[in-house]
Formats: sequence, C-alpha cells, structure tokens
Amino acid sequence: MKKLNPSYFEFFFYRYGTIIILVHVVTIVCYFLSTQEEDPITLIFPTILCFTFFPLVCLSEYRMLEKNLPPANVFLTDSSFIINEHHYSAEQIEEITYMPVRNTLNKFPNYFFEIKINDGRIFYFLDKSMNWKFESPTLKLLNKHPLFSLKTTEKEESSDGFTVFKKQKQ
Repeated sequence: MKKLNPSYFEFFFYRYGTIIILVHVVTIVCYFLSTQEEDPITLIFPTILCFTFFPLVCLSEYRMLEKNLPPANVFLTDSSFIINEHHYSAEQIEEITYMPVRNTLNKFPNYFFEIKINDGRIFYFLDKSMNWKFESPTLKLLNKHPLFSLKTTEKEESSDGFTVFKKQKQ
C-alpha cells in the first residue's frame, strides 16, 4: 500500500518553507557582512518575522484549500484505491486526471489529481512535490500501474484557480 497524497505540513513546507529559509539565510549573511553594529536585535527581528510569517501563510493556504476543495486521503494498493478509508476497485474507477491549477492569488501552481468513480462521485487529492526532473512521482507511478495506466489522463494548466473545481462539480 502506497500513500499518494502528501500531508498538509509536507505540502506547505516544501511550498513556502524553502522561501522562508532562503530569506532568513540572506538576512543572516547580510547581517554578518555589514557588522557595523553588534546589535543582535537586528538579527533576531527578521528571524521572528520569518518564523511568524511562515505558519500564517501556511494556515491561510490551508483554509483556502479546505474551503474550496477538501482533499481526499488516497492510498494505492495492487488492485484498488483506498479513498477516505473506503475501498474502490479498478472497475469502479472511471478516470484519474492530473490537473495543474494556478491559483489567482499565488504564482505557483498546485498539482491535483481528480478521481472519478462510476457512480458519479469525484475525489481530489494534492500531488506530492515534483522530483528533480520536474515530474510528478504520483503520475509516474499511476502510468506504470497495470490497472490504472489506461485510466490516467493529463489536463493542461488552468489559471482559473479553484473555480475550475466548482465548475466541474455542477
């Protein structure tokens, strides 16, 4: 059994944590290069600001995601999916779609998977972070799977943000 979706902490850390850490490292380097003053407050203030800003950004993204699209918890077994603790066999799965979505507030796209079930239900889950070749590890895994490779498709990137999901639900 393989978990396909990342945890929220993992998703937001890789998305914003690297930016916050980069800003903090630049601040430290600038502080040590301009040692005109030996005042540690100059170094402590940006540190507090960075590590206060990081959870606030993550929390706002989490709330926006939860409000617009509650992601499912998805596991892949040899012959089925386990979605939110319910088993769905390969015959019950109609289509698996990979969808990059660029939210209007953010410059970075979110990568989602949409799973359509034969009875009309639709589940969404976040993709894991890209590998060093900028490929989706989940898409690569599904394309190699003997039962799900023919059901997996890709959509082009949408700049409509989360309204894409609202349009599809109606």
